[in-house]
Amino acid sequence: MMIRTLFVDAGGVLYNNINEETDFLERVADRYGVDRRRLARRVQASAPQYESGAHTVHEVIARLVAEERRSPVGTPAEAHWLDRAYLDSVRAYGNSFRALSELRATRPELTLVLTNNEAEHWDRLKDEVHGHFALFDVLCSSWRTGLVKPAPAFFAEALRGCRATAAETLLVDDRATVLRVGAGLGMRTLHVSAPEVLADRLGAAVRGGVQPSAR
Repeated sequence: MMIRTLFVDAGGVLYNNINEETDFLERVADRYGVDRRRLARRVQASAPQYESGAHTVHEVIARLVAEERRSPVGTPAEAHWLDRAYLDSVRAYGNSFRALSELRATRPELTLVLTNNEAEHWDRLKDEVHGHFALFDVLCSSWRTGLVKPAPAFFAEALRGCRATAAETLLVDDRATVLRVGAGLGMRTLHVSAPEVLADRLGAAVRGGVQPSAR
């Protein structure tokens, strides 16, 4: 079946993965005098709370730090510091942005959907600086759906929201677990295992010339 819809992740595809690939959480831990590894583990475990929009990312991190050591994390000044530290860690992949822009120009009939796990606040901050929202026709980030990948319910809501079927959807993501769930639902998949993969393989994947998947 012809590809009509693209579900595209942001972290690992359009941007680096902040928590996994940078010293952002180490900087946060050091600022408040808490254990680096413990904070990283707890943020990872708590990520669905802010990715789903149930709580803000500032609330989650302030709570985790306060449970370790009482610090003035919840003040406006500290929230500003946290945002600056986050943005300082962000790296946008220019070739990936260009690949999606070119696809929009050459294949305007395709529906491009952002399917990202991210806190709303930080998704919007990255958009203010780099403008990734403009690449998409539909925003289905986790904070929009209230659900988090790789839950099948996330994809069901995303498909419903853009009136697509799994069989006509290409799922682009860097996480093998996400791709396995998508493939199980009937989507084609493109595993972006490195930043250059999107630009190199997106066109062929949309045309159906290749059907790369995570193993």
